[in-house]
Amino acid sequence: MGSDPRRRDIVLRAIRNAELQAIVCFSPTDILLMTGYWPIMGFSLAMITNEGEAFVILPEDEVELAEANSEAQLIPYKPETLESLTGPSEALTKPLQELAAKAPLENGRVGTGLEDGVQTMPYQSVNRFCSTIVPLLRNCYPKVSVVLADAMLEQLRSVKTPIELNKIRQACTLAAAGFNEAPRAIVAGRREDEVAADINAAFARVANNGFQRGQGYFFCMSGPNSAKAAAAYARTRSRVLEVGDLVMIHANTVGDGFWTDITRTFVVGASSDSQERMQHAIAEARKAALETITPNVPASMVDSAARDVFVRHGYFSEFKHAVGHGVGFAATDPNALPRLHPKSPDVLQAGMTFNIEPALYFDAVGGMRHCDVVACTDSGAEILTPF
Repeated sequence: MGSDPRRRDIVLRAIRNAELQAIVCFSPTDILLMTGYWPIMGFSLAMITNEGEAFVILPEDEVELAEANSEAQLIPYKPETLESLTGPSEALTKPLQELAAKAPLENGRVGTGLEDGVQTMPYQSVNRFCSTIVPLLRNCYPKVSVVLADAMLEQLRSVKTPIELNKIRQACTLAAAGFNEAPRAIVAGRREDEVAADINAAFARVANNGFQRGQGYFFCMSGPNSAKAAAAYARTRSRVLEVGDLVMIHANTVGDGFWTDITRTFVVGASSDSQERMQHAIAEARKAALETITPNVPASMVDSAARDVFVRHGYFSEFKHAVGHGVGFAATDPNALPRLHPKSPDVLQAGMTFNIEPALYFDAVGGMRHCDVVACTDSGAEILTPF
């Protein structure tokens, strides 16, 4: 596994409690969770046995990175060669047979994750094995039954170890470089894409500090476009900034597989009275949400704490999404635990990391959002993005 003894113990306990002989992962996120290595192209597979043996099948050109991040036994292979033209599943057959020889499994159950869901992008394109992995596993391990372990993996991702929390904390610290550039970049007469480019460049200069692979995505949405930021994704356009605009800067940055989800809103020029009222309400809602965060508190209570503040300020329908969701192994997955949603059944635990994003959106006018990454600790909320 990786060099994180706490994660190793948690994973082994989960495998044994589920009465599994092993768990097999093939999404980059779950391989990171299980072994400490974040695969690049998605042609990798990891197995952890109930005895604590860890294996990673991976392209041979990723070995150098994997050795620096994981203590798992590595099984390199070539997903493609000039000698033959094969698909990803066919190429995986031989290294899987090698894995079966190294880790023979008797009658029993092997867990794997197959459900649909958000996957992080470690590279511009990423292979996904999906359901093809089941017949491959059954071919190499004919005596075992393959069972779904998605719920177990989801729970494992929700609570971070101290080592993982430090990596998220470092990723958040580096993201500040982009936001510190924003006041200089946000000037009337400039386009959104020009502003985003300057902010991205400022972050890129520090993206690898403390990481082997750091990258970031900064978006700029101004005026009426900032009101559209309540939607599922961020989008930078070519609109020209005007005096009086609300300008929302949203970022997702990543260091070695650990993600952030951060937003700050600026004003071009002086704030209007209505903008100051929005800012005051958002700050109060943020404070109310943060004060609610502690272990064993229902996640829905965090959402209601912020939502009640907006209602008291007369904003009944302008807060258009939940107050937060899990962040760390994913960036913008609304279903990542814990879901800080009005209908959430989740309960906060120490070690959970998530965003708190109170916001107000006025169609065709503008939107304002303040999104922090937060950790739940035994003593309450730790803000990982205090800038």
